[in-house]
Amino acid sequence: MKKLFNIGLVFSLLLYATSCGDDFLDVNVDPNNPSDAPVNLVFPTAVTSTASVVGGWYAILGGMWSQHWTQNNGSNQYKDFDSYNIQPTDLDFSFQELYTGALNDYKFVRDKAAADENWNFYLMATVMQAYTYQNLVDLYDQIPFDNALQGDEGNITPTYLAGDAVYDSLLVRIDEALGKDLEASTSLDPGNTDFVFQGDMDQWIRFANTLKLKIYLRQVYARPQVAEAGIRALYTAGAEFLTDPAAVTIFLDQPSKSNPLFESDQRQLNTTENIKASTTLFSYLQNRNDPRLDAYFIPGSSGQKSLDQGNFNAPSTVIVPASVSKVKIGATDPVYFVSVAESYFLQAEAVLRGFGTGDAQALYEAGVAAAFEQEGLDGTAFYSAGGPYEFPVAGTVEQKLEAIIMQKWVALAGTFQGIESFFEQNRTGYPRISPVAASDAAYVPGQLTYSIEGVTPGKQFPRRLLFPDTERSRNPNTPVQVPITEPVWWDRN
Repeated sequence: MKKLFNIGLVFSLLLYATSCGDDFLDVNVDPNNPSDAPVNLVFPTAVTSTASVVGGWYAILGGMWSQHWTQNNGSNQYKDFDSYNIQPTDLDFSFQELYTGALNDYKFVRDKAAADENWNFYLMATVMQAYTYQNLVDLYDQIPFDNALQGDEGNITPTYLAGDAVYDSLLVRIDEALGKDLEASTSLDPGNTDFVFQGDMDQWIRFANTLKLKIYLRQVYARPQVAEAGIRALYTAGAEFLTDPAAVTIFLDQPSKSNPLFESDQRQLNTTENIKASTTLFSYLQNRNDPRLDAYFIPGSSGQKSLDQGNFNAPSTVIVPASVSKVKIGATDPVYFVSVAESYFLQAEAVLRGFGTGDAQALYEAGVAAAFEQEGLDGTAFYSAGGPYEFPVAGTVEQKLEAIIMQKWVALAGTFQGIESFFEQNRTGYPRISPVAASDAAYVPGQLTYSIEGVTPGKQFPRRLLFPDTERSRNPNTPVQVPITEPVWWDRN
């Protein structure tokens, strides 16, 4: 019963946050959090805050921009996302929620845990804060950092820090937390108050190492020497990486307690028809007879059928909306921060580049296997010799990298981590961008197509989000707005 009580408390706090006005959700003011709350109650609230955004609106945006999904032609909910018609008001709440909710609470836990030498919660809060900050800086390129989260008595107009400096600081923080003696910690067993690993500190160390690996690989083209040195140091130190998912699995099939994607898209909107299968991913799976097609999508009235990306203005007399397959989203589905498949694919890339030790092919195959297993399927025949996902042993390094990233793209669709696929496509260029429309006979299944209703100049794809209106109106240090087609700092390939 204790676990259910904590779940209810966390969701009640989140509902309170979403019901309050702009003052509560202002990144530049201190939310009304009790100053002496125990860390074992504040930490799960912070984790659920991160999950509510990363697993909710960021999952929807990422699914559209990674072309796992597209907007249904019979509804209007996400047309702005699907047409790249992003405004400064879009996702404003998500930015505010992460700062005044998650990040503020992680800071509270870190400060209180450090004072009490409670190193378990200190490491947990540091890792989750770094994960949350990385999502924000990868979306916005610059974010409030060094003098953020200071509340009314501190700096209420924080300066923005460049992305590379944020990355460096995150790595320093993670290393400092990993350097603490967890065995000497005064911490109580986090137990059920840890919604990610149920107090298993070995898994938190693995999560920290996996996050570091991701941070280094993300900058491999912008700062190759930094990336290589950091990854080599990880392996030299004998770092172990995730073999279990870092995920929140507490969701219930009840209003306001379900998976945030299900809650925001289906329960609150009272429809399952907004998000449909994009031809981009659909054709890739269908072309290879991949059974994950049925794991990812629910057939429409005409069976399994896709909609070309951004074709939401197609007349219903031409494409019957109900005939198109919809995305399979469950009320109790986990929110993944890092899946097992993603962990293996990160390791495979590190080894492929010569920075890590191990067998790139074996790690790639483990990633494919894990991606199938998370759907209850056996992928052996697909990555074995002669299978459609056989590792290109005789290929170039770039061909091998493409194989790794393409399978990561497919795997992340199954965990609703499209925002990670969006980042990885910007970083690596995979999936490739098609020179023709999906309806063209020359179209290659799995290549990204420019949205049919896209509005960006020169058919440029999005690379970032716009700084939120709330920040621009209240914080004079907010940087000058740049187009969403402008690459972020690490996007140099």
